[in-house]
Amino acid sequence: MNFIDKALSEITNGEDFVQAMADIYEHAEVRKEFGNLPSWIQNIITVIDYDTELAMNGLDFKSYKNVIEALTDMGLIEEAKVLTAFENDSSQENTDIYYYNLALNNDYEFFWDKVYSYADQNIKR
Repeated sequence: MNFIDKALSEITNGEDFVQAMADIYEHAEVRKEFGNLPSWIQNIITVIDYDTELAMNGLDFKSYKNVIEALTDMGLIEEAKVLTAFENDSSQENTDIYYYNLALNNDYEFFWDKVYSYADQNIKR
């Protein structure tokens, strides 16, 4: 049983489940099974990685396609739109504008509440 299976068997609410998934960095072996995880768990881990990378590096000049898809699935449409706009115009002068328009930089609590709600909906299935 990996840490995700353990969390699924013990945790009954979205916030605690998302917090447990933040331990992904201590369980690198789970990355090998990432593609076999349910899509909703993949989305949560993708968003955790996105938040971590954003905090450490800011916006990178790379593709955010998987993040945009995860955010869209979670209902974080505005965040996905900002990243899509960034991908379409990742000029240095506009990068700061996109970065400061991200929900993670403006309404961190709202952002994570949406993620917790998404996890809640899926845990209870």
